[in-house]
Amino acid sequence: MDPAIKKKVLRKFTFGLYLVTTGDADDHGAFTANWIVQSSFEPPMLMLAVEQDSHSLGVLRRSGVFAVHLYEAGQRELSGHFGRNTVKVGDKLTGYVTRPGSTGVPLLEDTLGAVECRVTGEVPSGDHIVFIGEVVDAHLFHEEGEPLTMSMAGFRYSG
Repeated sequence: MDPAIKKKVLRKFTFGLYLVTTGDADDHGAFTANWIVQSSFEPPMLMLAVEQDSHSLGVLRRSGVFAVHLYEAGQRELSGHFGRNTVKVGDKLTGYVTRPGSTGVPLLEDTLGAVECRVTGEVPSGDHIVFIGEVVDAHLFHEEGEPLTMSMAGFRYSG
């Protein structure tokens, strides 16, 4: 396989950008993710890939819940903030107003909306862990607006 061609093709895949929060008021994590997909209509379920070296991985495993928020098209800076490494920047939710969702997970209302999920399983996947979560609650924070995508933001995952 030609590594340059592989990278070019994988970078053409389309992805949204999402804020994922996990935990509760006492112990929480937050990060920008792009490997998220709905995997079932009934019950509604999502698949989420989390880096194995992320701070949020342990929090997610302990809490068993996460929320996926939709960034709005103009929220490139916000998505970049939550994309930074927790070890380098500390608590990424500091300075942001959140409220607990029905599962206790922190919700950031300065996004288009969010779904709360309970973890139903996990599978190792290379340098990530894929979590399966059942959607147990949904929140619409802004009626109008388009979701932010990787292409709009100008971000690139390594491919």
